[in-house]
Amino acid sequence: MIFMIFLPVLGGIICLILRERRQLCAGLALLATIINGSFLPFYLFGKLDVSLGNWGELGIRLAMDDLAIPFILSTFLVMLAITLNSLRKNYDGFFYSLILIMYGTLNSIFLSRDLFNVFVTVELVSIISFILISYEKKGRQAWASLKYLLLSSLGLNFFLLGIGLVYMETGSFAMEGLNSVSSIASVLIFGGLAVKSGLFLFSMWLPDAHSNAPVEVSPILSGLVVKIDVYLSIRFVQYESFGWLKDEFVYIGIFSAIAGIIFAVNSKDAKRLLAYSTISQVGFMMVTCDKVSSWHGFSHAVFKTLLFLVAGNVSTRLGTKKYKDWSGRITRIEYLFLLVGSLAISGFPLTSGCVTKEVIIHGACCPWLKVLMMLSSIGTAMIFSKFIFLKPSKEMGKLPIGTLLAYSILSITIMIHGIVGFKIYMFESFLMIMVGIGLYFLCRKFMRPLPVFFERIDNSLAVYLIMFLFSIGFVILST
Repeated sequence: MIFMIFLPVLGGIICLILRERRQLCAGLALLATIINGSFLPFYLFGKLDVSLGNWGELGIRLAMDDLAIPFILSTFLVMLAITLNSLRKNYDGFFYSLILIMYGTLNSIFLSRDLFNVFVTVELVSIISFILISYEKKGRQAWASLKYLLLSSLGLNFFLLGIGLVYMETGSFAMEGLNSVSSIASVLIFGGLAVKSGLFLFSMWLPDAHSNAPVEVSPILSGLVVKIDVYLSIRFVQYESFGWLKDEFVYIGIFSAIAGIIFAVNSKDAKRLLAYSTISQVGFMMVTCDKVSSWHGFSHAVFKTLLFLVAGNVSTRLGTKKYKDWSGRITRIEYLFLLVGSLAISGFPLTSGCVTKEVIIHGACCPWLKVLMMLSSIGTAMIFSKFIFLKPSKEMGKLPIGTLLAYSILSITIMIHGIVGFKIYMFESFLMIMVGIGLYFLCRKFMRPLPVFFERIDNSLAVYLIMFLFSIGFVILST
C-alpha cells in the first residue's frame, strides 16, 4: 500500500527536477500512473493493514477496505484519463509534477486511518488544487482559486481544532477513538471538511473553480477533490460519536441534490452546468452515506471525468463554452462520447450511473425521500437533454490518440460497471429519463441563468459560517 502513495510522489519529484523536458515528464507521468494501477489487483482482494513507524499511539496506520476501494479505483482511472488527454498539449514538467503528487496524496487520504495524517494530506491537496486551478494564469482562474483557498483554509482550521479535541479526549489521532469523543469535536470535524464537500451552501467556491479550471483540472476537482469529504463522511458515520450526522445528511443531501439541479438546468455554460450537477450528485451520495454511496462516487468520478474532458476539449476547439453554439459544429466522435457520459449521469440502463443511483433510490429510508430522489433523477435527465439533443456535424472528426484512449477507457468502464451491476428493476430509470426529456422540451424556453449571489466570495464565506453555526446548534439541541 505504501507503494501506491510513494511511487506517484517520487514520479512528481522527478518531473519537478526535469520540468524543462516536457515530453519526458509526460511519458514519466503516464508510466508512473500505469505502474501504480497495475498493482491495484493485488491490493483490492483482501483487507490490508499497515502501521508506519514504531511510535505507539502516534504511529500512522494505513488500511484498505470496502469503503476505500471505490475511491482508490476512481483516482487511478481519473488520473490515467487526464494524463492521456494532456499528452498533445503544452504542459510543462511542473504540471505533471503537481498531478502526480496529487495522485499519491489522494491515495494517502483514502488509505489513512490517522486523523492528523488526513489533515496534512488534505491541506496538501488544497495547495495543489489552488495552483492547478490558476495554472493558465487567467484572471477568472486566479479569482476562483483564491476563493477556493480562502474557504478551504478556514474549514481546515476548524478541522484541526476538532482533531485536537479528539487527541485531548482519547490521547490518540487514530480514527478508532471517534467512538468516544464529544459532540463539539465531531461537529468541528464535520464542519471543517464540509467546505470541501461540494454540498450546496457549504461549498460555493465550486462552480467558479470547476468551470474556469483548465481542461484536465476540472475532472480532478469534480471527480476526486470533492470526494474527500464524501469518503471521510462515509467513514466517520460508522463511529458512534458521528451518529447524529446520518439524519443531518439526509436533509442536507437531498437539499443539495435538488438545488444543484435547479441551477444546472438553467445554465447555458457547459462547464458551469457540469459544476452545478456535481453539487447535485454529491447530495445524492450523502443521502445514504454508506458503501453504496462509495460506489456512486466511483461512477460519478468516471462519467463526470468523461463529460468534463469532452466539454473542455470541445469548448477549447470551438472557442466557446456555450453548448448551444456547439450544435452543428461538434464532430460525431465527440458527440458519441458526450452522449455516453450524458446517458450515464442520467442513469440510463446498462451504464454505471444507473447501477448506483437506482440502488441508492431503492435504499431510501422513507417514501418522501425516495420521491425527492426520483425527482432529482428526473431533473438530471432534464439537464443532460441539453447535450443529448445537440446536433452533431456531418464530419466524423479525428481525435489525438491519447484523447481517444482516455475517452474509450472511461466509456468502457461505464458500460462494464453497468452490465455487471444490472438488475431488472433498473428499467424504472428509463421512465425517469423519458419524463426528464419531456420536461426539458416543455420548459427549455423558460430557462434562464440564475443569479450567482451565493458564489460571491463575501456571501459564500458568510453562508458557510452560517451553515457551520447551524450544525453546532443542531448538535447542541439533539444532545
